[in-house]
Parts: sequence; structure tokens; C-alpha cells
Amino acid sequence: MYFKYDEKNSIKVPYPFSRAMTPIMTTDFEKRHIDFSVHMTEWEPGAEVDEHLHEDSTEAMYCISGHGVASINGEEFDFVPDSMICALPGELHQIKNTGNEKLKVLCIFSPAISGEGLKKRADAAVEAYLKSQEEKK
Repeated sequence: MYFKYDEKNSIKVPYPFSRAMTPIMTTDFEKRHIDFSVHMTEWEPGAEVDEHLHEDSTEAMYCISGHGVASINGEEFDFVPDSMICALPGELHQIKNTGNEKLKVLCIFSPAISGEGLKKRADAAVEAYLKSQEEKK
């Protein structure tokens, strides 16, 4: 199997959890059984992902470039190049870009998750946030 990062495959997540998630090796591209999936997530300065968990999968996140803060179950870590966090099923986790450049993170899921699955979870988080803001008015 051969896979290559292609920005054309990016899934753009809107405010307030603005980021680009680019599937690289997922069930979107490989119809044979694969045990894990890989995608690149990129945050602009100041952006963050919502605090969330995955019920049935482990997610390993490896920082390629940039600077941020990562948390697992509320414990924060300096997230810099060559550092990695891993969230087991059911563990709350979050990443924030606290630097002045793009934060680029390679994310690996086991079992594999599709780009469609990533988009569905991200869209639900954005929708829940916007609904909560509307209810505050």
C-alpha cells in the first residue's frame, strides 16, 4: 500500500475549532482491511480542538512542527516537535496552538477511522458549540 499527503483531501473545520484535517491512510482510500488510520491535522495560531474523547479507539498524536498545549484527562503537556500524546478509548483530550506558526500534528487512530467519521465528529462539536452560544443569548 502507498499513501501520500494531498491537501486537496483536507476537511476544513469551521470556527470555533478551526483546523484542517487531511486523511492520508484511511478507509476512504484503502478498501482492504486496515488496523489503523493516519491523518494530518493543522491548526493556525490560536486555534484549538474541542475537548473530546473517542469511545472505541486510541488516538496517538505526534507533533511535527509548531508549539501548543496538549491535555489528556485535564493534565496539560507542552506540545512541541518530536513530542507525542496518546489518548486511550474514553480519555478526554485536547490540543491548542499556543505558538505563532501553524501547529502540524500527525494523528493515528486504532482501529481505523474514515475521513467521513472525522468530519462527522468535528461538525457535531461545532454545532454543539454554536447551539450553546445561542442559548446564552
